[in-house]
Amino acid sequence: MQNPHYRYLLLGLFFLSVMIGTHETLGLYMATFYWELTDYQIGWLILNNVFGYAIGFIFTAALHNRFDKRWTIVASAAGLSVFWSTAVTLRLFDLAPENTTTELVMFIIGIGTFSSGCGSILNISVMSALADISDEHELQTGRRQEGIFYSARTFFAKATNGIGHVVAGIALDIIEFPTGAVPGTIEPEKIIALGLIDGPFAMVWGLLGACLYTGYRIDRAYHTRVQDALRVRRIERGHLSA
Repeated sequence: MQNPHYRYLLLGLFFLSVMIGTHETLGLYMATFYWELTDYQIGWLILNNVFGYAIGFIFTAALHNRFDKRWTIVASAAGLSVFWSTAVTLRLFDLAPENTTTELVMFIIGIGTFSSGCGSILNISVMSALADISDEHELQTGRRQEGIFYSARTFFAKATNGIGHVVAGIALDIIEFPTGAVPGTIEPEKIIALGLIDGPFAMVWGLLGACLYTGYRIDRAYHTRVQDALRVRRIERGHLSA
């Protein structure tokens, strides 16, 4: 925790996890009551993850070479936050296809692909950034501790993700969303309130996380200097041949 770059990654993760937990908690509510999709239609929504993750794997390395990891992390976190809420927000302005239609399913999948793509790029970039932090930590302390950095982040993500579930549950209580309701029978104002929670409200948490990610400042030039210093140290200790 003494490493400032690692602290900013965790702080960004905290707010991003609140957003993710909120979306995950409300996912079934949104599909069933907000979009009024059938079980068959809901099954097709997995396609946005399939397409999005593929995009992430294909383009992440090129983005790192062009923009560096720091700005790739910031941009992908902002993109994930915005696109995850875009379809819901557009419906609030009556700019989405009608409920239960095939056009709506394609609309959600299309926007969701961008969201999943940003999420894939973000996850790969952060994991790569943790490797760079491990190099810096080794140079400063003489200890190689990737396992500690990765496991601590995973634990932190699980813990903070739960906060998002709590926040979403409290929000459902505040708007007094009915239990055991039938899709299409809920008052319009409660549907709008549900959309506000899953749309703009959740998005704000993610954008705060994206802002905090700017505190990660290990760029390519700095990391190269760290690696060069580590290489010299290892040669001096006889771990590598000149």
